[in-house]
Amino acid sequence: MKISIAFTLLILAFGLAIGWQDHRRLLSVTEIHSQLVTEATALGIVTDLSNLAAAPRITKHERENREISTKDTAAALIAFAKEMEAMEKSGKHQSDDAMAFQKRILELMDKMAALDSEGIKILIAQIRATTDLKEDTRKGIIGFSIMTLATDHPQAALALFTESGDLLKDNGMMGKQVISSALARWAQDDPQSALEWVRKNSELHPDLVTDDAKQGIIKGAAINDPKLAFKLIDELKSPDENDSAVREIVRAAKTDEDRTATLAALRDHLGTISDKAKAEKFQSNTIKSLASNVAETGYDSAQKWLATAKLSPEELAAFAQGVGQSGKNADTGNWVQWIGANLPASDIKSTITSMVWGWTRNDYAAAGKWLSSTPDGPAKNISVKAYAESVSSYEPDVAAQWAMTLPAGKDRDQTLENIHSNWPKTDAAGAAAFATEHGIK
Repeated sequence: MKISIAFTLLILAFGLAIGWQDHRRLLSVTEIHSQLVTEATALGIVTDLSNLAAAPRITKHERENREISTKDTAAALIAFAKEMEAMEKSGKHQSDDAMAFQKRILELMDKMAALDSEGIKILIAQIRATTDLKEDTRKGIIGFSIMTLATDHPQAALALFTESGDLLKDNGMMGKQVISSALARWAQDDPQSALEWVRKNSELHPDLVTDDAKQGIIKGAAINDPKLAFKLIDELKSPDENDSAVREIVRAAKTDEDRTATLAALRDHLGTISDKAKAEKFQSNTIKSLASNVAETGYDSAQKWLATAKLSPEELAAFAQGVGQSGKNADTGNWVQWIGANLPASDIKSTITSMVWGWTRNDYAAAGKWLSSTPDGPAKNISVKAYAESVSSYEPDVAAQWAMTLPAGKDRDQTLENIHSNWPKTDAAGAAAFATEHGIK
């Protein structure tokens, strides 16, 4: 039986496979646990394992036997890691009993989640003392152990991370994830303390306080205070060129109320940017990200939010571009009509063209069906041109039929010329006949 996706997720989290170390983003511990539970349920595993995010810490009475139980957890974890190394070496990513394997992973994660900072210290000491694990494996387990602590005790997790810096500082992706996750969690409750940690460690551990670490604080602060999060972009000197900080702020907005608060915070923040060009760019990039966030909720839901947002003309233009870059295919027709109705005709061409091109590539039948029923107007004409040119390389006759529905003039002539240019090379006779029919040289 093939091992399920849960196996892959856990191996990614532990960093046991060198080939997976370059993934752009490691999952958080709670995300991994959630997906593991989903996979376990799908496999029919019945378990009463507690949710990781709600895992209780050890009571005072239980602390008496903490060292023994922690060493037992460490032993189970090390044994599991050895099995994974053997699997990786043999290339056999299979298990005789995937359901039991799945449950075993969940139990390991919940045992680790039950440890407090002292328990994690004991576990790390046991991992460090193990000589028959690969260096990458030990780094991965230690990093993952600290990540489990970051869920409830981010400050303690950061302290442990700096203590284990000799092992983790060169483990790029895992190290960045540990710090950014812990700072994000800490900043939710106490952004000023998290900020102070960054200020202090920028000098003591400059290799640890990366852009990812700074964005972790911004992400955490945005959950409860988007206005502060925008301010922190400047204070932490987080680079806006890649817009990562902005995306983290917008991603924290989960409800319509959150989105409205984020929009208000953005408008306030723009007043603090003296450079007009920089302010315009910042506004545009943030509104585009916000549009993507809103579009993911579905067209009807997005319209409810837009009705209260009262976007300015500049914000509307940026919003339309953001929707055009990330809207769902099923909603594309509705968004095209919305853009046509809410923006000047001179501002809609590139956005609608890009949207219809993408939609046609993904589902040309649905795009064609929508075109057949949508009302005439500038938005439809732009859509027809984009659709015809998109399908012309494999359905040139269909493209030609659509092109001829355009009003006579420059756009129709240009579309016909582009169809001819895209005509399948295997049909030279058809291309020649088409050129003759439409006077194309």
